[in-house]
Amino acid sequence: MTLILTTLCIVLSALTSDPSGPGERAHCSLATLTTAERARDHELVTVLADALKERRDLTDGYAYRFEPGVMKELGEWLQIVAKCCQPLRYEVSLEPQPAGALWVRITGHEAKEFIGLEFASLAKKLAAKDGHR
Repeated sequence: MTLILTTLCIVLSALTSDPSGPGERAHCSLATLTTAERARDHELVTVLADALKERRDLTDGYAYRFEPGVMKELGEWLQIVAKCCQPLRYEVSLEPQPAGALWVRITGHEAKEFIGLEFASLAKKLAAKDGHR
């Protein structure tokens, strides 16, 4: 997702601070990611941003709709992000095919603002797509 998130965790760490040490944040632990995982995350975000179709506001987070063709990349990306941001909940649903939507819901207790800020660049890209239609 054009969220220049070297992962969801990296942006999250910029949004919060914790005196317990570097890499430790309210919703994220950067120490769990390798350099290779951070690099792969950046690659996947680009692919996912292009496939993003919709964002919905949820009580405790957001739901994002993607083109079903990126299910493999979405799963790989979520595996990386979930390793870093363990307190958040990630739910993936695939509606009946061939035309069904692919959704990911990212939620967490007191994490909505954090999630919204992290995915702000995705929302901007989505708005730009809608403006060109």
